[in-house]
Amino acid sequence: MSGDNVNHAWRPSTPARSEGGDEVSTAERHPAGGDPGRALRHLAAAGDRAAAHLWLATQPDLLAATPDPADAPVAEIWRAALRHHLAGEPHLAAARLATAPIGATGPHAVQMYCHAAVHHLLDDDIERASADVEEAARAAHACGVPTAHRAYARMVVLLAAATGDATATHERAEATDGLRRADADLLRLMVHLDLSGHLLWAGDATDALRHAEAAVRLTEVAGDTGFEPYALTLAAVAKCQLGRLEEALADGAAGLRLRELAGVAADEAISLAALGMVHRRRREPRQARQALESALAAVGSGQPRIVSPAWVLAELARIRAADDLCAAQDLAERAVTMAREPERPYALLARGWVALLRGDTAAAHFDAAEARTGATVGRRRATLVEALQLTVLAADDPRASAGLLDDAAALCRELGDPAEEATVALIAARLQGRQARRGAEGAGQKLRRCGVRLDPGVADGLTAITLRVPAVVIHTLGDFRVFRAGAVVPYGEWQSKKARDLLKILVAHRGRAVPRARLMELLWPDESPSRTANRLSVLLSTLRRVLGTGRRTSGRGAVLAERGSVAIDLDVIDVDVETFLTAAEEAQVALRGGHPDAARALVRADELYGGDFLADDPYEDWAQPLREEAQVAHTSVLRALVQHASDTDQKLVYLMRLVHRDPYDEDAHLELVQVLRAAGRHGEAQRRYRTYVERMRELGIAPAGGEATDSDAGPAGAGGGQHANSSAGALARWRAPAAQARPWTTELGGAHRPSGVPVQRRGNPRRLIEHPA
Repeated sequence: MSGDNVNHAWRPSTPARSEGGDEVSTAERHPAGGDPGRALRHLAAAGDRAAAHLWLATQPDLLAATPDPADAPVAEIWRAALRHHLAGEPHLAAARLATAPIGATGPHAVQMYCHAAVHHLLDDDIERASADVEEAARAAHACGVPTAHRAYARMVVLLAAATGDATATHERAEATDGLRRADADLLRLMVHLDLSGHLLWAGDATDALRHAEAAVRLTEVAGDTGFEPYALTLAAVAKCQLGRLEEALADGAAGLRLRELAGVAADEAISLAALGMVHRRRREPRQARQALESALAAVGSGQPRIVSPAWVLAELARIRAADDLCAAQDLAERAVTMAREPERPYALLARGWVALLRGDTAAAHFDAAEARTGATVGRRRATLVEALQLTVLAADDPRASAGLLDDAAALCRELGDPAEEATVALIAARLQGRQARRGAEGAGQKLRRCGVRLDPGVADGLTAITLRVPAVVIHTLGDFRVFRAGAVVPYGEWQSKKARDLLKILVAHRGRAVPRARLMELLWPDESPSRTANRLSVLLSTLRRVLGTGRRTSGRGAVLAERGSVAIDLDVIDVDVETFLTAAEEAQVALRGGHPDAARALVRADELYGGDFLADDPYEDWAQPLREEAQVAHTSVLRALVQHASDTDQKLVYLMRLVHRDPYDEDAHLELVQVLRAAGRHGEAQRRYRTYVERMRELGIAPAGGEATDSDAGPAGAGGGQHANSSAGALARWRAPAAQARPWTTELGGAHRPSGVPVQRRGNPRRLIEHPA
């Protein structure tokens, strides 16, 4: 069902249910003592694909005719097999057909070989089915009976569809000769369904969808509504592989609703399993688990299988990883034990993902290798894509193996699956580190457009890369702390403050190489380099030991020490200021582009800012450039949040933080007063306005809402009494009634405007700095 695991054509129907909810067997619904032809056609009309194939391979004139004594033994074989099938006993039918002699001739022999071919197709045994069709061809040509020849011709078409040979199915136009229109439409419908199922199994979702949609149209025209749910299921799986997950979910849900409304019992498990797969790919664990557990119950009801239980167990294991890794491991082990050869790579893949999430990289790497080999030999391209992802993420050095992701991306393009291609791109970008974070954001947006949630949980590559936290995390915004494997490095482990200072200096240089001479100058400014070179080497050894993790996270190390310079590898360690700056830049890009997630990105960037860069080292010149860059970025984020905040209280919070960051930000002061006034908080607005007037006085700027005076232009503290009177007058005018209709208007003094022409400042005025005479 991943595209490589659809058991596409040959599973008998699940049992129907009585009004009381009990299962009703095929034998109870269609007694063997009735007309076998009518019973078979009735089952076919109800959506039983096995019955439809048997009906199309049957010579109706033989159903009631008495065979010649010479043909009686052969006739008894196929008639007994038909009775077993109608009684819901396909295994007994297959056993009876296994007794068929080789080399028989006559119409009954053709019928026997055609029935044997259908039952071998039920077991996906194409080789034996092909041998049966060859025997039917020999017998049909030997007897020369037209109805026998037409039955053989229809069987050839059905075999061609089962093997995905669309050309052969189209070339056998004579297969519909002698059929009623309803049966001719049924043959065309079976061909489309079988071709669609085979193409899904082979990983060709585009052509599979074309045939599934053709089957849906045929069910609507011909009235074979019993097959419409199955056709919609195939369409859902094909669209799921093509990354059209919203449409896939709609088709899958529609198929289940139609099945319930029409009382169609056939293929219930495969419909539920397909819906579970769509939810799993959308990364919706709760809905996927519900559908898959229902599918598993249908598969394990004691009836003949529709879909492999090993595949359902593998899918369920990946879902249960979201809440119970132990249960997921148990399900995955059962899937591998039960899996047949075609589905074994997918079961191994599920077990490998679960092992990786449990931290057992060795087991995950082993399963990835086996799954990769099996998928390559079996040409299961969709499984191979995930096997390549697992191989990379389970490696000791994922970045060294990242080239395999290029092969995975190429396979995704061949399959036409944009969602999986975006997944591969996201994993590759995350492995490349900070240089590719924008690419990761683009891949994430593409996944969201495809209907994929990015929350971790489901056992897959997205969860594995999301939970792959760097072994070393450095907090520099606010308090300086270093986390190693999730725990803070104890202060005593540094041995000296100089080792911490060395790391701070390297972080402040943002991964750029710093000459050793410069480091010695910053760490020991009053000593000669000849005396400090050895000390620097000792500090570097301490730094390597402190940043060590017990296992290598990269082909290099966290500290890159060359002969003449030193740097830190920001692709190996995570530094919070780098994460913040990247998030702030991405938020601003989203804002300028009008992206709907811009507000959310701004909030995330604000949350990442935990304080000024290296706040404990406020006077170090080497920290100042990065500190100021982070402050400017955070101020820009806050300004944008003010504009996007719809809630008054939240807007006030952002404005107050802006004023706290820059006490001389005139626009922020005035907007804060405006918002407080609009909210009816006049007392607080008055206090904030007084603070604003004081800040402008310190700069020698005439405050908005008041007239500039000589004292306003003087230094702080000069002419205090005059300034107080001026401020009081300005505040009085600012508090004038709204009826005066003077929105934030200030007439500047005569010395600052042309004679007789008042100049007004409206809205939030730009900062005007006047220098005292």
